[in-house]
Amino acid sequence: MTTPRIGLALGGGGARGLAHIAMLEVFDEMGLTPAVIAGCSMGALVGACYAGGMTAKDLRAHAEALLSNRVEFARYVFGARKTKPLELLSLGGLASLHLDGERLADLGMPDHLPKNIEDTRIPFKVITTDYERMEEAVFTSGPMITAVGASIAIPGVISAPKIHGRIHVDGGVVNPVPFDHVREGVDIVVAIDVTGRPRPTNGGKAGNMELAIGSLLIMFNRLAELKRALSPPDIYVVPKVDQFGSADFFRAREILSAAEPAKDELKRKLEKIVSSSPA
Repeated sequence: MTTPRIGLALGGGGARGLAHIAMLEVFDEMGLTPAVIAGCSMGALVGACYAGGMTAKDLRAHAEALLSNRVEFARYVFGARKTKPLELLSLGGLASLHLDGERLADLGMPDHLPKNIEDTRIPFKVITTDYERMEEAVFTSGPMITAVGASIAIPGVISAPKIHGRIHVDGGVVNPVPFDHVREGVDIVVAIDVTGRPRPTNGGKAGNMELAIGSLLIMFNRLAELKRALSPPDIYVVPKVDQFGSADFFRAREILSAAEPAKDELKRKLEKIVSSSPA
């Protein structure tokens, strides 16, 4: 039996993107290695770690240790990584205080990973949005931290680094589940969608930030649906993590636990396709 070549797309979703780790465990448990990975936003961060050489087991341990609680996270950031508080912020004016995307990407990725995208163990693509050109930008080479920092840069929340002199922001703005970038030269296209949906207001009044993020989620969902309708991937899995917010990073264990049914679903679907592959 010939092992099929698999293209894997990891979508964006903030903290919900931690569910990608459980999906990656399927590949390790089945002894499969994706031929190419494309990542957007949180999918870019998780994908960079995996493509760079971390196992899914190591990724889970890293996430659970780093995000077990705010105290441990602070010890890691300000102790082990010797980060100064102001280094996490980007100030573009009195009314423009953001988290620094590039610094966040650096903190989220262990030091031993490749510094450049082209040096990863698995070919990797980082999806971003070129803000000034109003178009998708895909990076397959260059500094990993800069590209991932741009891909996770949620407008209005996380500042975006400049690449080639232009601002690049969250890849989800143009392609929230980038499965179209892993089609070439593969037999199976797998896409993981952790976009999530706006939280129900239950008749209450939503805050400005909640409305802004919720509106982005609506746009991301519609974009993903349109792209899927035009040319669906072979396997499309949506972990049930809608109950978690984009900023619920300190609920990492809960998110990973909630992703277990989707992990089982992905494993069943992959086993079915792989077992039917020609010898």
